[in-house]
Amino acid sequence: MRKRPASSGARWIAGGWQLLKTRPGLVIGSVLLMYLLVFLTSFVPVIGMGAGYLIAPILGGGVIVIFARIAEILERAEDEPLAREQPIGFDLLFSQFSGQAPWRPLLGLGGVTILVNLAILLLLAAFLTAAMPEGGMAALNNPETTDSERLAQLLPILTSGSAMGIWLAVIVIYVLYLSAMLFAIPRVVLAGAGLTAALTASFRAVWLNWLPMLIFGLIWLALFMTIPLTAGLSAILLVPWAWAALYAAYVSIFPAEEPRAQTDDAVG
Repeated sequence: MRKRPASSGARWIAGGWQLLKTRPGLVIGSVLLMYLLVFLTSFVPVIGMGAGYLIAPILGGGVIVIFARIAEILERAEDEPLAREQPIGFDLLFSQFSGQAPWRPLLGLGGVTILVNLAILLLLAAFLTAAMPEGGMAALNNPETTDSERLAQLLPILTSGSAMGIWLAVIVIYVLYLSAMLFAIPRVVLAGAGLTAALTASFRAVWLNWLPMLIFGLIWLALFMTIPLTAGLSAILLVPWAWAALYAAYVSIFPAEEPRAQTDDAVG
């Protein structure tokens, strides 16, 4: 694991663009297909939303494999120009569903996401139960209550001074969660790490490189602010680019020559 200079934040974004422009159709298509499949899975009765969270890291692992293959071709093309013509199929998006792939820790990452979201929902529910006047929760659950009436009841409570502590706790939880998850998928797929090792390595990498990560995040914040201005169309380019930049950040922080992680976690 390397500590990178502050300027690396911008370099990672440039590196992501290099990957994207090499195979734009494949990169954009695979990322959009991943989100479409997760979205469609959410409509499955009973298990929909949970299933979407569980398969998202597995499909994300397939996206990482695609980026690794593109990077390999770019490296070979320096000596073999014809390597750029090597075909890469969309089937790699589903490569982590195979029996030999580390699908178990990837499934575990989806489970972590479910647990974090449940914890935050329980925290907010406990706060609302304590903060609302007597009979307030019953009024919210009344089927005759309209959405505008529910919002009128909730808004003063959720924006009160006492709610600020809850929102601060939610922000802290999400920052810690994102730090642990950011590089967890490539760590599992490319380094063979187990669930705990992947989360720990990602967390350490993010905070060891907090300054380039901050610059990285601020640049993306500015770029994503263009989405409302383009009626959402720029997201078609920006979201795949962000995934490519994430891969570029990963290979910058974690040297390719690092030995595969040895853990007690099941790799699958």
